[in-house]
Amino acid sequence: MSVAKILRLIVTPILLIAMVGFCWYAANWGWAAWNTPIPKRVASCQPKDVGGELTTADVVVRVYNGGETGGLAKQTAMYLRAFGFPAPKYNNTTEKVTTTIVVGHAADDPEVQLVMGFFPGAVNRPDGRADHSVDVLIGSAFKRNEKPKTSLKVDGPVCLPVIATTATATAATSTSTSTAKAKATATKSAKK
Repeated sequence: MSVAKILRLIVTPILLIAMVGFCWYAANWGWAAWNTPIPKRVASCQPKDVGGELTTADVVVRVYNGGETGGLAKQTAMYLRAFGFPAPKYNNTTEKVTTTIVVGHAADDPEVQLVMGFFPGAVNRPDGRADHSVDVLIGSAFKRNEKPKTSLKVDGPVCLPVIATTATATAATSTSTSTAKAKATATKSAKK
């Protein structure tokens, strides 16, 4: 027998055993991962010192149309953007409503009170949400305040959701681009 044939007779079973062991390990890992329950993601708020005054720029609002008239959610979102709310999301809701309903963590939370000032006659519906965002459900008979207060006096920090702004992302991108250009210039200078 040649050395290659002897080597093949020894290596083949070893590789086969290693592959079977790897498959057994992967199957056990997959089974354990499959049977592990997925933890619920709890969005939370972050205490923020707003300097004694909560403004519309600090509040996260989502607008939902629950009335018969199409486009109310978009119109309301544009109305809120005009007063400084950061790009409210809007959509339809399956819940049919006639009057405006403001949904938030608690009825006495400052973010809820600020949004309530934009909709006279709105009904407040607290739901205990952890992220302290505010939802506005618009019905066909909703009213809006043409001259609402865009800020509210508060005592101490306010628990608010984290708002990812485009300016922050742009600044981070431009900083990393500037750093990369500086490094490239320094490398070229060093090579000369």
